[in-house]
Amino acid sequence: MKLKAKIAAVAVLAVAAGTLGATQATATQAAGSAVIGSAGGPLTFPGYEGDPVRFDFAAFGDPGKSSGRFHVNHLTKDGKPFADFDGKVDCVSRDGDLAILTGVIERADIPGLPVNLVGRRVGFSVRDVPGGHDRIGWSWAVGGFDQDVLRCTAPIPFFATSTGGYLVR
Repeated sequence: MKLKAKIAAVAVLAVAAGTLGATQATATQAAGSAVIGSAGGPLTFPGYEGDPVRFDFAAFGDPGKSSGRFHVNHLTKDGKPFADFDGKVDCVSRDGDLAILTGVIERADIPGLPVNLVGRRVGFSVRDVPGGHDRIGWSWAVGGFDQDVLRCTAPIPFFATSTGGYLVR
């Protein structure tokens, strides 16, 4: 992702942070890792082909002390809501341009699935690809929502985003 696009993504996320309820970075958070941005694209999974998804993150800290918010939005091909949920980040772990995040869902509107996700821990992986499309992975794509993930765990970033981007530092 180009620098100007990353700066724009951070600016957009800064405005969205109020909506997400993200906390401002403190001096402690600034010293640790950060995953900031919004990205997504159309799914290619069987049964969901072409459904647009978007993942927003404002996450800061280290594995023992992390904070921030995440938001997931999944629409059907015809623009109807399938899943929209958000929650509080409880772990950020990073190595170079790859970050792992986990968090607990605090609000969920899931007309597409007959499940209650509030209180479930989910995991995300984010790879910041300089000059290219960032990649993301999410736990329920490979394990469903039947079990919570452990803190600081997520699948590899298997999905190439086509819109937006992330800053991993």
